[in-house]
Formats: sequence, C-alpha cells, structure tokens
Amino acid sequence: MNELFTVGIANNHLGGQQVGGLNFLCTLTNSTKLESLQFKLNNFEGNIPECISNMSTTLMTFSSGENMISGGLPGTIGNLINLELFFVEGNNISGNIPSEIGNLARLKQLYLGRNEFSEEIPHTMGNLSKLIHLSLRSNSLQGAIPSSLSKCQSLLLLDLAGNKLSGAIPPEIMEISSLSIYADFSSNNLTGKLPMEVGNLKNLGALLLQDTRISGEIPSSLGSCIMMENLYMQDNLFEGLIPSTLSNLKGIQELNLSNNMLSGKISKFLEGLNLTSLGLALNEFEGAIPIGGVFRNVSATSLIRNKDLCWGLAEFRLPKCNIEESRRVGTMNSTRIIIISSVSGLIGLLLILVLLYILWCRRQSKSTASKFSRDGLLQVSYQSLLRATNGFSSTNLIGLRGFGSVFQGIFYWNQTVVAVKVLNLMRYGAAKSFISECEALRNIRHRNLVKVITACSGTDSQGNDFKALIYEFMVNGILDGWLHLVVETIEMEEEAPRQLNLLQRLNIAIDVASALDYLHNQCNVPIVHCDLKPSNVLLDDEMTAHEGDFGLVRFMPEATKESVVDPSSSISVKGSFGYIAPEYGAGGDVSTHGDVYSYGILVLEMFTGKRRTDEMFTDGLNLHLFANAALPEQISQVIDSFLLQECRGMESSSNNIRSRRHRNKFQKIQECLVSIIRQGVVCSSECPQDRMNVADVAATLRVIQKELLQAVNQ
Repeated sequence: MNELFTVGIANNHLGGQQVGGLNFLCTLTNSTKLESLQFKLNNFEGNIPECISNMSTTLMTFSSGENMISGGLPGTIGNLINLELFFVEGNNISGNIPSEIGNLARLKQLYLGRNEFSEEIPHTMGNLSKLIHLSLRSNSLQGAIPSSLSKCQSLLLLDLAGNKLSGAIPPEIMEISSLSIYADFSSNNLTGKLPMEVGNLKNLGALLLQDTRISGEIPSSLGSCIMMENLYMQDNLFEGLIPSTLSNLKGIQELNLSNNMLSGKISKFLEGLNLTSLGLALNEFEGAIPIGGVFRNVSATSLIRNKDLCWGLAEFRLPKCNIEESRRVGTMNSTRIIIISSVSGLIGLLLILVLLYILWCRRQSKSTASKFSRDGLLQVSYQSLLRATNGFSSTNLIGLRGFGSVFQGIFYWNQTVVAVKVLNLMRYGAAKSFISECEALRNIRHRNLVKVITACSGTDSQGNDFKALIYEFMVNGILDGWLHLVVETIEMEEEAPRQLNLLQRLNIAIDVASALDYLHNQCNVPIVHCDLKPSNVLLDDEMTAHEGDFGLVRFMPEATKESVVDPSSSISVKGSFGYIAPEYGAGGDVSTHGDVYSYGILVLEMFTGKRRTDEMFTDGLNLHLFANAALPEQISQVIDSFLLQECRGMESSSNNIRSRRHRNKFQKIQECLVSIIRQGVVCSSECPQDRMNVADVAATLRVIQKELLQAVNQ
C-alpha cells in the first residue's frame, strides 16, 4: 500500500471488540504517501496505538471522532509534523493532553472535545500559530487558561466550555482579533473580571460566558464588538449598570444577562436593538420598563424577580409608574403652547420646501440618463452612496450581514430605495467575500434570489479601499424578524399583528427550496450557499422570499457536485452558529448536503417557532431531535403556538357545527403539518447521505401546498 493517499471509512458500523480495536492503524505505517485518514462515526474501541508515530509525515488529516476510543493520547502524535486536521471529538480518551501536540506547527483544526481529558491545557498549544479552530469543550481540564494561546493569531473559533478551568480569563486572549465565529468560556470555574481588552474582538459573532462566576462591571469596551450577534453572560456575578456602549451592537440578536447583580434602570437603548431574545431576570433592576422593540414581545423578554420594576405592557403584570404619570400632567400645558406656536411657522416653511423640491427634481431628472453604463448597469460612486445613506448614518443602518453593514439608501436622481451593503475590509475574508458575491450574482437570475443592482469598488474620502454591493430593497425585512422579533402591540383595531400564518410559512419554505434547487441543480456551475439562515432570507412587499448574502458561496464542478474535496474547503467555511452542518465542524468537505441541513433547521424553526439556541435544548436535545420525537402523533406539542391557535380555531368550529366536512378539514391540516415537519427532520439528518435532494424537497412541499389549499378551501 505504498501508493495509498487516502483512507476513508467514515460513517459506517465498523469496529467493535471482536475486530482488534485500532490495530489496523499499524498496517498503514508503510503507506509513505498517506495524506488523509478518516474513520469517524464508527464503533472502534481501544487505545490509539503508539505506532501512529511511524505513520508518514505526509499525513494531513486524522479524523476519528464519534467512536468509543479510550486510553490516553500518545505523545508521539507530535511526530506527524504536517498534520492540519486532528479530530478525535466524541470519544472516551482520558489523561493529559500531551505537550508534544505543540510540535504540530501546521495544524489548523484541533478538536479534542467531549472526551475525558484532565489536568492542565499545555502551554505549548501557543506554538500552533496556524490554528483556526480549537475545541476542548466538555472535558475535565483544570487550571488556568494559558495566556500562550494568544499566540494563535489565526483563530476563528475557540471553545473551552464545560471544563473545570479556574482563574481569570487572561487579557492576552482578548488580543486574538481574528476570532469571528464564537468564543465559548461557559460552564467553568472562572473568577475575576471580564478583561477590558474584550473590545479588541471586533469581528466576534458570539461570546458565551454563562455560568462562569465572573464578577465586576460589564466592561464598556464590549460595545466595540460590533459584529456580535449572540452574547450570553447569565449566571455570573456581574454588577452595576448595563453600559450604554452596548447600543453600538446593531446586529445583536440574543442578549442574556439574567441571574447577576446588575442594577439601575433598564436602558432604553435596548428597545432600539434588533433583539429577538432578551434575558434580564434575577437582577436588581428598578424603574420603568421600555415598551418598544423586543419589550413588545413578552415571550421573548425575561424580567422576573427584579427589585422594583413598573409599567411596561399589561402582560408583564407590573404596577403603574406614578412618577411618569405626574410628570406628564405637569408638562401638558407647556407642550400644548409649544405645539400651537410651532404649527403656523411649520406650515409656511413646508410650502417653501415643496416649491424648492419641485425645482430640484426637474433639475436632477436631466442627469439621470448619465447614471447608466452602456451595458445597462447602474454606475455609482462612493460619494453617491454616501449621499444616499446620509453619510452611512446609524439611523440608516438596518442590520449587519456577513462581512459588512447594510444601510437603507435613496438615490437622489430617481428616488429609488435600495439596500447598500458596505464591506468591512478589515475583517478577515471580507475582500474574498466581495469577489465571491459578485461572481455568484453576476450570472444567476431567479425570482427567489435577492436582486443585485450594481456594485461599487473604489476608495472612500480618506483614500481607503471601499467596496459595496447595492441590492433591491425588501420592504418586509428579514424572515427572522417575522418569526421571532416582536408581537406588535395593536393600537388600531384594523392593524394586523406581525405574524405569518401556515400558508405564508409554507410558501416561504417553497420559495427558499426553489432558490436552493436553482443554485444546486440549474446553474452552469453548481453553487453551495454555505450560510442559509432566517436572517439571510428577505421578504418583498408580496411576502415572496428571496435568498441573500452570497459572501460564503462555493462553486462546484459538475463532476464533484456532491462535495468539494479540498483540504482548505472546510477550514474556511464559517456559516452561522446553529445552522452549520455537523460534518463541516468535523472537517468534512463542502457539499450541497450542507445547504440542505441548514434548510432543514430553517424549516423546523419556521414551523415550531423555536430557535436552534432555545434554552430548552440542553443535555443533548436539539431542534432536530425535538421535532422528530413528536412525529406523528404528538405534532401539536412542537408546532408554533400561533399556528396551533389557527388549527384549534378550526377544531373548535368543527365541534360546534358537528360537521364531518369540518372535522376532515382539521385532520387534513394536521396531516400537512406532519408532512412539513418530516421534511425538516429528514433534511437536518446527522448523516449527509440521509438528507434529501433539495429538488425533491421543493416538489414534495408543492404537493403539500396543494393539499393544504384544498383543505382550507373545502
């Protein structure tokens, strides 16, 4: 076997006590050209033999996760000097992590999580300067977090959760500015304060600090982490006020500060953030509760057991704030006088502005034709985008997507409303993302893909590189906002609540599946999206779904449509926490199966109303298992409460009318729900080969759509 390059026996049922454990590894020591050894997801038992030190130094991939391997990790692993991926997660390996692991200077991904490692993290890990992913979660590691890890300046992901680590988080760790996927320190015995240097993590997407016993005030520098989407700080000893600098976290979706010793009034800036979940319970907050933003959704806001909160929505069942009421009465008269005196002046000013506006429009219309190039594409400059977005004002900021900030803009020459995505070129991979997105959107056209109007590449007013993409503006925003953001307080009876009914959700699921089918199966070169999630699905004025954010796409030759065998492909894939296919985290290759997994999670989230990070998902339970356990008889236990109310309303009607036709109608709708959830479960299967082709998914959902329409209209 001298010419052997790859051994791939993953995802089988090999191994067991009867076959001699891992002794087969010793037969590979003569394979002098071996580069990849993968036998994860099997039943292999026993110790990793010392003979692995005699394997070829050409070996780059060693993947043996999700087996039943025990014993220690041999120090001779340090002899495999060209190793880039070492994945042994999900076994029973015990003892210390050998210091010789620091000899693997080319290592990019190291997964040792969910084993029984003990003792301290070796300081030699700081030698792994090319490391991108480091996971040591769910072991019994002790001692302090070594400051030498700060030398790993290429890290995108750091996971130390679920150990027995003690002491303070070294400030040097917060100097790893490359961290962008997530940093998880949760469920340890850490003490001390959160270092002010945390503000250096400007590209970090998620920071998990829950259940660590960290104390002191929340550092104001945390507001510099402008790419943060998830911040979990519950179950600690934080005290003082919520720093106002957190208002800079325009893209944050989930914030949990529960069970600390925070005090003062609840900051009003929180209602201006795009939060889908906010935990402030078990603190010492007092005063009035804001009533806007996430506070309108009682189920998304946890405020129980605080000191002296008042007012807010009636659902919070809190006393009225008398101070605010008396202040309102005291200022009523003066406000009335100011309003009356101002109206007359404003009317006159308004007339003048209208005349000026008419003259301005006439002048601008003459120059509109010069804004288009010969090929019909709109030509825009940095200055025109600056003007369209009011100087990229924070009031125009509508979200943070992928590698950039998205602003709402209006082109002055034709009053077209657009979405302008400005790339953060300081973030690792942003320039490549711009090229990928331009390449992906240049030759693809589909009704369910976000339409790109044009692109801008040049310099800003300071001479710095500037790149932006201009999209068609979607008036109904992102799907995530409809699923989780706010249940609006209805002040006008004719106003409808911000919710999606069953048919709308099914239509959106079909729209997204159609877009994926187009990318996977109908383009000249198949395309893998790699970052499908509710916040990347946008809705137009007719509630048609459009898939967006193509910054992480991969182009796949037709001959390798199922997967891209590329040593770097899985390393650079980021995706989004909770939607990344499990095989990517285990070093698997990019494939259309990964998109299907993300789609399955999206479907389950749409119809259960549960986020993949819901607090109920602990001890191995996840959204996939939660939904699968309910099929088919217990489907009502997992369906979104809003959809359940729709169905129960029909059931109640059928009971009153005692009509067989109405009972059949209700039964048909339940059968449709079972079929939809089953599609989500199959698509989010752990094993890639068990997932459906997205073309079959789209076809199946269209059949369900017809059955649902027949049931509703019968």
